[in-house]
Amino acid sequence: MQPKPLTREDCRNYIEQHLFEPVGASHTGESVGQPGHIGLELEAIPYRINAQKGVETVMHSGGEGSLLDSLIHASENCGGVVRYLDQIIQGEQQRLVGAIEFPDGSKFQFEPGGQIEIATAPCDSLGKVFTQLNAKQQILKLLTEQHGIHFGYFGTNPWFNVQEIGLQINKPRFRALAAYFDGINAFGRQMMLQTCSLQVNLDLGKGEDTRLKRIMASNLLAPFAAALFANSPITAGRVNGYKSYRSHIWQQLDNSRTGLLPIDRLSKRLNKKEFVDSYLDFALKAPIIYIENFGDEVFPSNITLAHWLVHPIKGISPTLTHLENHLSLLFPEVRFKGYLELRSADAPPPDWQMIPALFYAGLLYSPPQLDKTLDLLLPYASQLSKLRKSATQGMESEEIFIISKSLIRLAIDGLSNLPSSFKSENNTKELIAFFEEFTLKRKSFADKQLNIFSTDKLLIFN
Repeated sequence: MQPKPLTREDCRNYIEQHLFEPVGASHTGESVGQPGHIGLELEAIPYRINAQKGVETVMHSGGEGSLLDSLIHASENCGGVVRYLDQIIQGEQQRLVGAIEFPDGSKFQFEPGGQIEIATAPCDSLGKVFTQLNAKQQILKLLTEQHGIHFGYFGTNPWFNVQEIGLQINKPRFRALAAYFDGINAFGRQMMLQTCSLQVNLDLGKGEDTRLKRIMASNLLAPFAAALFANSPITAGRVNGYKSYRSHIWQQLDNSRTGLLPIDRLSKRLNKKEFVDSYLDFALKAPIIYIENFGDEVFPSNITLAHWLVHPIKGISPTLTHLENHLSLLFPEVRFKGYLELRSADAPPPDWQMIPALFYAGLLYSPPQLDKTLDLLLPYASQLSKLRKSATQGMESEEIFIISKSLIRLAIDGLSNLPSSFKSENNTKELIAFFEEFTLKRKSFADKQLNIFSTDKLLIFN
């Protein structure tokens, strides 16, 4: 029996019920006295150090010396289980490694350019997030000690260009994505192959008022998070002229599936229906990139979801599975998944990788600070495009600098007042240390990276 073709109303209902309503652990956080759950997705670049040649790429797969060859063995010794994906590639079924999953709910996942992602489970405390992150990094440390595979945490690959990296994972989805972006400009492949981020995942919240405030605040925070945590001033061996070149890449990529919702309009009245309708409109207008039925076939840019709903492609109408896949290929700064996926931060250096989580938790999980954040940022709702552009230069904009200082102070106060079962005193001290070492000095991680690059062109400082 064929699945029932979707209608526009089906799409709206799915978005409202599955993206804008809490799912999974999100139902339970506040009800047990916790402010909510939190999770991280941290990406890193594998590389080797060659005494004669300097830094070398590490192939994702392909036998001895590859990342997977070493990682699977090390992970299985720590309870990891490989989850395979069966894919049709050039007419033949092949089995690819989709993820390596651990008993605590965390996992290793993989990006098109061979980047490795550590994804924690949704945790009910910052301490548990750190424990999961650290445990996975200890496995990566074993790969460094035993196989000479190092891991670099940068917003963009500081050593290699897209040709040197290449598309390392042969999924039809990734091939279709690369072909789609190639039809727009060169930034798509840069995003896929050269960039690394730190995504912070937070609960939507228990009540609708809280959810709407968190949704609005998280969108308003996007430019400031990009500036505060900028860490991509070097790309392919050269200074690129930005503090967050990764943020610049995203802003050049494809306006039909990136950026922010129309926050200026939505800020006039916090209303769930309008948020849902805006996200539906965003999804409907985005061109179709990948349909599993057709492998890596590229579709004309006028084949949007809205078009497909009324014009079957080769006799196939979209189903719920197709909708879920299409939504996963939208890349807004704040993505709704039954929780908030906050996507603006570059991958930070090792000593500071919890800081974006502390920042967001202090602002969004403390009700008084959430209100103060909205009071501070709502007057700038009409200026987000300009602020996002300024954010690519870190703290150089006077406006970004002044507002960012206020936001970090609010976050410190908010974090310090969260329950001790959720955060520790050290968490607050860490955020204060970041504030004093970077923000107060009008610096971001990128400035430190540039200083190191001035004396060490290899950027080896793990």
